[in-house]
Amino acid sequence: MKRFFTRKKAIVFIVVLVAAAIIFSFINKSSAAPEVMANVLKLERKTLEHIISVKSPLEGIEKAEVASPLNYEIIDIKVKEGDIVEKGQVLAVLDSEELEKQIEFEENQIELSKLETENSIRVMQIEYDKAFSNLKELEEAYLQNKELYENGVITEEAFKKVENNLADSKISIESYNAVNGKIVMTQADKKRIEIQEKQLQLKKEDLEKVHIKSPIDGTVTRVNVNIGRYAKDTENGAPMFIVENLEKLQMKVAVSEFDVGKIKLNQEAEIYSDILGKEFAKGIIARISPTAEQKDNNTMERVIPVLIDITEKPENLIAGVIANAKIKTEKRENTFAVPSGAIVQDGEGYKIYILNDDNTISSITVEIGLETDLESEIIGDLTEEMKFVINPDETFEEGMTVIPNENE
Repeated sequence: MKRFFTRKKAIVFIVVLVAAAIIFSFINKSSAAPEVMANVLKLERKTLEHIISVKSPLEGIEKAEVASPLNYEIIDIKVKEGDIVEKGQVLAVLDSEELEKQIEFEENQIELSKLETENSIRVMQIEYDKAFSNLKELEEAYLQNKELYENGVITEEAFKKVENNLADSKISIESYNAVNGKIVMTQADKKRIEIQEKQLQLKKEDLEKVHIKSPIDGTVTRVNVNIGRYAKDTENGAPMFIVENLEKLQMKVAVSEFDVGKIKLNQEAEIYSDILGKEFAKGIIARISPTAEQKDNNTMERVIPVLIDITEKPENLIAGVIANAKIKTEKRENTFAVPSGAIVQDGEGYKIYILNDDNTISSITVEIGLETDLESEIIGDLTEEMKFVINPDETFEEGMTVIPNENE
């Protein structure tokens, strides 16, 4: 009876121990730190490129806005949009009737001035010849009277009169515009006729300008005039015609002052446009402006004008469409790169979190190299076998245990 009781007590004791162990385990589990989910990726070497993306319309490498200094009625338009023209080819003709009348009037005025001058010269030549003949007679009389006066034949008064007449005759001769005895045109008459001839020449040059011509070889991309309207009567003061050399295209873009330091001449660019679909054109940086300008009236940011020449293009790429140029400024090959969100900054620099085999995490100090919009190059004690946390937040700390998620 006593042995049975002892065995019964032992069984109860074991049951109590088991129950206590279960309760302790439950309590301990309840008090453990909660597990954190961490999205991780395997560290890989990549080719990383920094790209500056800018937009602008495509335009011909040479562009001419054709206007007219004259404002006469348009009587003929010889081209339409899309026509290919040569330098000097007539695009339109203005009414020249009024100008021709002005030229005829100027020509008549010049002819009249010359006739009047010639007639005046003839009259003056007759007068000059008479005055010159009279001078010769007075010179002879002066010599005769001088001899008589010196011999006491005539009085001093009579001699002075002859002498004064000779002086007056010389003054009269000097008043004529004569060269070697011939009356010539005065400087005033010459200037007057010269002015009239210049005015006539300008009118004749204007007559040439009634034929509106293309200043370059190219394609007519805009016609902003109509027959019957006046040359300057265009919408919003637009030029009469726009002619572009579309054999080569270009983009005039504005690069932010924060990015322009990465731009260099002859850097490559890829040109994308909706009209190209999946295709793209190629270009290079042809010119970087030495000065900046204000981006717009709503910001103080400055931009620098940059010219991109299109070097290779599909046939369907045309001027006027909006294009997006992706300028390749820097490139790193076979380098480690992670999403920018994977990099944590602390007081000592930058670090990333690496997943250990026991699902704890540890930090590795890194340096940041080339940065793109999505990823950053990292430099440090890294290997391709490592797995890093994609998006750590402020709750992550050294040595903590996480539940890795490699499907993100």
